[in-house]
Amino acid sequence: MKNQELTKLVDLPLVEELQSKILDLTKNIPQLKHSKKMFGRTNSQYTSQLMSLTMLGDGPYHFMKQCSAQIDKKTKALQGVYFIMKKSVYKIKKWEEKGTEYSLLLAEEARVGLMDSEEAVSHALREIKMYQEAYEEIRKHHGIDENWDEADFNKLEEENHIRMVFRLAVRRLMEYGTIDRSTSEYMESNGIHPMSGERIARQYHQEVKKLLDEGKAPSVKHFYDFLDSMVEMFKGSHKNTMDRIGIKKIIREKSVVLTH
Repeated sequence: MKNQELTKLVDLPLVEELQSKILDLTKNIPQLKHSKKMFGRTNSQYTSQLMSLTMLGDGPYHFMKQCSAQIDKKTKALQGVYFIMKKSVYKIKKWEEKGTEYSLLLAEEARVGLMDSEEAVSHALREIKMYQEAYEEIRKHHGIDENWDEADFNKLEEENHIRMVFRLAVRRLMEYGTIDRSTSEYMESNGIHPMSGERIARQYHQEVKKLLDEGKAPSVKHFYDFLDSMVEMFKGSHKNTMDRIGIKKIIREKSVVLTH
């Protein structure tokens, strides 16, 4: 290829012309800036609080644990962004002091990156605030002491597991018409006879199907009431498993963090 042809290809499109088009486009679309600000978080607050918090457990301490995990995750990410921004500011200062055409271009590019980082920081701070408020609302709603400790958390673990095992059992019946081995083992580990658990879950499944066939649509509270009734029915069943294993107690004060 001739040198003139090569030069022609490199010149098209001209950098100045491309830059002008990009700047004009972003300036003339105010919705872009607004939507970036509104949609900047990974999930909506609805999704974060009503879905993310209910995925890994069924109980106030598990919901609070999820809030704490999200706060910790986003705080660590913020720390990383903070130092990235500090490094960028340092580099910008050095590039501007150097004053060459290329160093000034690098400084300009870094400034644009800083603006994006500021948006990310703003979203992260709002999400941290959201999870902090959700944590406090959950704690107060369930009457949990501000200085709750690991022993308090463990005391409600039995209820959490009973609800979870029957939630899984109903889910398996919906999907496959039978419970699987892992759900059966989960029941047994909580002191629930797998056949008893399967029969009760199936009866509930059939009860709801009958309501649906009659044109009724039970709310999710109907399901929550069933799970709560399973707690009442099987509370204390884990003691049979403890006896089988040879364990005398679950909460061992010397092995947990106590605050009161």
